[in-house]
Amino acid sequence: MSKPLLLVLIGATVWLAMTNRISLGALDPRSVGTEIDGRTVLRTANQIEGRFTRLGVVEETYMLFGGDGQQRRNQLTHATLAGLPIRHARAIAQQYPDFHRCKSPGAPQAQRLTESMNLVAANRSTRGTLIEALDLFEERLQSGGDRTCLRVRGSELVLDSVRIPEEDRDISSDVVPALSRSRFLLAEDARIEDCLPLLR
Repeated sequence: MSKPLLLVLIGATVWLAMTNRISLGALDPRSVGTEIDGRTVLRTANQIEGRFTRLGVVEETYMLFGGDGQQRRNQLTHATLAGLPIRHARAIAQQYPDFHRCKSPGAPQAQRLTESMNLVAANRSTRGTLIEALDLFEERLQSGGDRTCLRVRGSELVLDSVRIPEEDRDISSDVVPALSRSRFLLAEDARIEDCLPLLR
């Protein structure tokens, strides 16, 4: 199996898309496909099964600069985000209040400090908040409104293995190295916040 095909299969990055999309409403409403057992997180997505290990605790607020919450078949994550940690946003805003605009002199600095992450939602509530935050981000971006911030609490994740249970096939040797530079987070709780008060 080729590396590009595997990246499409996992759907872990913002810019990759699969042709057989399914809507959020088409997903099993009873579960988000995430099982947590101690430090082990098992994520089941249609035909594939990913096993992660939980590491350190994460609790951070991000100013959103992009993301993707569209659910696709065989996708190990529930959302991808590009976010600037609020501590960096606050520091840049002191010198460049309009840094979130592309033409601002502070924009390159914000771009360098923006983090990309792939989020596995621990429950339905958190998954819903992630989708809502991304929808609000797009809505405000189109209307020229305020930036959207998202506070995430959870754990760093390391992808250990990926399997296709129905075929009893382990594809870890191809998938895990291809995604070794991707950052995965288990989002146990998420909260939408307005950025402006946080920048003061």
